[in-house]
Parts: sequence; structure tokens; C-alpha cells
Amino acid sequence: MLKLNFIPKFSILIIFSFILFTVIGTLTHEFGHIAVAKYFGYETRLNYGSSSIVQKGYVEDEDVKEIEKIYKKYLDFKYEELPNELKLKVEELQNSINKKFPQNRYHNLWITAGGPAQTLLTSFIGLTILYIRRNQWRNGFKILDWFAVFMTLFALREVFNFITSIYALIISSKSNFHGDEFRISRYLGFNEWIVPSIALIFGLIITFIAIFKIIPIKYRFTFIISGLVGSISGYAIWFGFLGEALFNS
Repeated sequence: MLKLNFIPKFSILIIFSFILFTVIGTLTHEFGHIAVAKYFGYETRLNYGSSSIVQKGYVEDEDVKEIEKIYKKYLDFKYEELPNELKLKVEELQNSINKKFPQNRYHNLWITAGGPAQTLLTSFIGLTILYIRRNQWRNGFKILDWFAVFMTLFALREVFNFITSIYALIISSKSNFHGDEFRISRYLGFNEWIVPSIALIFGLIITFIAIFKIIPIKYRFTFIISGLVGSISGYAIWFGFLGEALFNS
């Protein structure tokens, strides 16, 4: 149920909150990957929208350094345009690297799952806080309740990922996606849409409960409109310039 009343001051707070939590959600998602990778003994590095995870000794390896020099030197060239002797050199280096640092499918699965697991765990923790405090927030929302709502809405990431993948499928006929949920499906031997679809269902259910069952009616319309503005703005600000500026400074 919605009441179409708009509360300007409340809207400003929600917009800024969504911007902030978009950044927090992005970074904590990557920490989910990093935590699992650290457990398995990998070297990690956090970036503003991704994480670098490699086996110990990879960065210092001479073959890795040499192939990176080649990639940087011929950055503007397509692989097919490279001289044959250079392509043979790249293949030789890549084969050497693959032998020294073989991929572990089991590790890759769990490291990939670490991000979505962290996101959904945060969402369930938020929902649990709201359930425990149900008698309190029914008599009036407090700051802790709003904080728990934003934690719960971390599950929106699963909805956003699915929608953007559908968009890419329709617009560019893309069929091999690199999102965490798609990669998990492939690691498990499923159709690549299985895990994203399950995550979407969880995301929609949790979001519906938070917005239409918990947030007071008088705030819902303003919250939904402001949430859309804030989340889009947060994504544009963080991935557009702020994230890169902070991490490269």
C-alpha cells in the first residue's frame, strides 16, 4: 500500500543515505571475496569496484612481469594484429604462468561466492534486527531501524544485477556474463541463469518485505522515489569519478 505524499526533507536524507550505502555495499561486497581469498592464502588488493586476487608469488614472477610489459606496449593492438613471433612468445609465457600458478576450481567457486554471500548475509542480519525490534518500530521508527532497513536492502544488488544482465542480453545479445552469480552457476555445472534467478527471487522477497511490510506507510512513496534517485546517483558518482579518484590518489 502506498500514500502518494512526498516529504522533501525526508527525501534529501534518503537520497544521501542511498548514495552512502551504495558505496558501502560495493566495498563490503568486495571484502566478501577478499575474506574467502585470504582464507585460502591468496594475495589480494581492493579496488573501488573490484578486487584483485592472485596466488602468492604471482605479482613478483618474472614471466608475469614480462607478459604485462608486452600487454602495456601493445595495448592499442588487437591480438590478431601482433607479429607471429610475438604471439608465440606470449603463448609461451602464458603456458609457463599457467603451469606455475594453476587455477583451483574449488577455490574459485568459493571466492566468487564470497561477494554475494556477504551481500545477502548483511541483508538477512538487517532483517533479523528489524524482526527483533518489531514491537519498537511499530510504535515509531528509530535510527537503528532505518539503519537495519538499509542493511536489508543490500539484497537489491541481486535485483540490479539481474536487470542489467537482461538489458545487456536484449540490447547486445550478450550470452556469456561475468557477474558473480553467473560464474557460480557455471562452476556448479548449471545453466548460467539458475543462480542469478534464485538470487533475484531472494532479492525481490526481501525488498518487498522491507518496503511494503516494515517501512511506515507515510514514508513509503518518498522512500521509493528517493531510493531510485539516490541509488542511481550513488552508482554514477562512485563509478563515474569518486571511486577512481580516491583509490588512485
